[in-house]
Amino acid sequence: MRRKLLPLLPGAVIGNGRMLATIKNTGELYRLFWPHIDQAQHLGQFIAGIRQTAPTPEGVWWLHESPWHGEQHYLNETPVVLTCRRRDDVALLVEQADFILPEEDVLARQYRVTNLSDRARTLNLAVYCTFLIDESALYDTMYLELTHQTLIQFRRNIFLALRAPGYPLVGYHTGRRDTPGDPLGPASRGEFYGDSSTLRAGAGAVAWEMGEVMPGETRELTLYLAAASSEAAVLELLSRVSAKSGQQWREETAGFWERWLEHRPLSGEQGEEHGAFRRSLMVLKLLTNRETGGSIAAPEFDPFYTGCGGYGYCWPRDGMYTALALDEAGYHREAREFYRFAARVQNSDGSWQQRYFTNGFWAPTWGKQIDQVGAVLWGYHHHFKLTRDREFLNEIWPSTLSGAAYLVEHLSPNGLPEPGLDLWEDNFIQSTYAAAAIYGGLRGAAALAKSIGAPEKAKKWSEAAETVRKSILTHLWNPGRQCFLRGINRRVSCYDYQCALDRGEQAWKDREPSGLYEIYWVEKDTRIDSAVLGLVFPFGVLEPEHPLMDETIKSIARVLGNNRVGGIHRYEWDGYRGGNPWILTTLWLGIVHALRGDQDAARALYRWALDNAGPTGLLPEQVDKERGGPAWVIPLGWSHAMFILLHLALQGKLSFAKEK
Repeated sequence: MRRKLLPLLPGAVIGNGRMLATIKNTGELYRLFWPHIDQAQHLGQFIAGIRQTAPTPEGVWWLHESPWHGEQHYLNETPVVLTCRRRDDVALLVEQADFILPEEDVLARQYRVTNLSDRARTLNLAVYCTFLIDESALYDTMYLELTHQTLIQFRRNIFLALRAPGYPLVGYHTGRRDTPGDPLGPASRGEFYGDSSTLRAGAGAVAWEMGEVMPGETRELTLYLAAASSEAAVLELLSRVSAKSGQQWREETAGFWERWLEHRPLSGEQGEEHGAFRRSLMVLKLLTNRETGGSIAAPEFDPFYTGCGGYGYCWPRDGMYTALALDEAGYHREAREFYRFAARVQNSDGSWQQRYFTNGFWAPTWGKQIDQVGAVLWGYHHHFKLTRDREFLNEIWPSTLSGAAYLVEHLSPNGLPEPGLDLWEDNFIQSTYAAAAIYGGLRGAAALAKSIGAPEKAKKWSEAAETVRKSILTHLWNPGRQCFLRGINRRVSCYDYQCALDRGEQAWKDREPSGLYEIYWVEKDTRIDSAVLGLVFPFGVLEPEHPLMDETIKSIARVLGNNRVGGIHRYEWDGYRGGNPWILTTLWLGIVHALRGDQDAARALYRWALDNAGPTGLLPEQVDKERGGPAWVIPLGWSHAMFILLHLALQGKLSFAKEK
């Protein structure tokens, strides 16, 4: 199963907005995306190890294997990942730094190897790699370009090349992976047969001489893995990069990110929490396509959809929360680029697809979500309100016209948005969250209309927004549970329909206009759902201190709070990935607490998120309901966006708090 990469939570992520890589906690390179951060994934396997050739020859000690142990962390919250690997039985310490150059599509792997023994030893660095270029095992070639001592694999116009400048190549061997000719076995024994090229499903093993290393001495070697569209381009890129040492590139990369992260320093902050804030900003930038502005939910880790529908896509909804967090943190240019992306990919009818690739192509989908239209329009206005950027207003005004018209046209007779997929994408319903988003979107569109000089549109959209608000209060409050409903008019399966009847819920069935199919409905979905927090944040249907929100917050905390490990679940009886508490829902409740002035409750939820981050500080989507810690998807951009927002709220620097 080595070729079919199954879901695995990475230890770290690095990138530059064009190239994105994930790394296991052992330091093993796991996934590599280029020329976009969401397509395509080119890595089959990439492992490194140390081989001793003198005084006694040994096989390769692969660094990712269990006899090695150590830890991993980010360098000052920049995407320079330091992985320490130590193996006492062979008396070796390897310190590995992984980073992607900010302006070049090159992944650097800097190795510092220390001889912990009491005798001199001659050491090699060995690498075994196989690339699944363009996510295909067909039509590729791997070969050793001997003039430049560079291992290259290509498929059509994608060339990946590996070089270790300054160190002699002392062994190489190529072959077809997962066959008797696969070089992994021989390389593990320290055997390199010298075959310099192979067709289809190529794999290669190479070794570089590090020389004699004295007791206690450290030797440094840097590998460069480059991507380009031709052999000439990739060799020229490697030659240009090789003009500097690995340490120089490491310092330049860290410096680039330090400057970006200090764009808006927050006075008086220090320590763990400030570091987590910087790290969250870093993650949002890594997950954003620097050429288009589209941002992915997370680095793709389940391309075969074995446990989900995939995460390496841009949802307009997730993108809005990312842009909101960046805007609030002062990164207006990055936020603007997302909204420009959204305007470019909008459908002609004013709606948006469920999700996109970051180059603007449609991504696989299972339905449309009207809440995303409201969210983007609300985000347009929020960005303009913060920046007063008239050029931006003029640019997104046609999109606003189209989107607001779509929302008005898709209101039901009851004043709520037509049924569609809800926020969590597992129910077809008139959801409370969607109604809140449409209210916010129409209010935002009306404010933009007023700013641009279109009073008739402003009046029409304001009135429509008020209709939605009144309908929320009329139809979506559940006095029996002292909480807003998850929604009404939920379409269900035949089985769920019968279950609803058995529970005494109001349900009915009708037929499609053709009369061929029966459709089953439940009138009220009474499950407690954290998404109703959207009524306060960010869409502002109700004030944080509204009496109905007092009761709603109590119900959410009581029903959705996890009594074992803490945190807030999405909704009652959530079964996705076992039904764990989510980071973003917990932080969402924290933001609402902060807006209400309850700093202690907000800080407790904030600290819970930090306590359940991964070892390198990345925030997951879910926390294991039995043991705590990451349970699924890491890093999730939406989690990091909510962390930024709660961090600012606790500092009193969230613009929402100032509007009270």
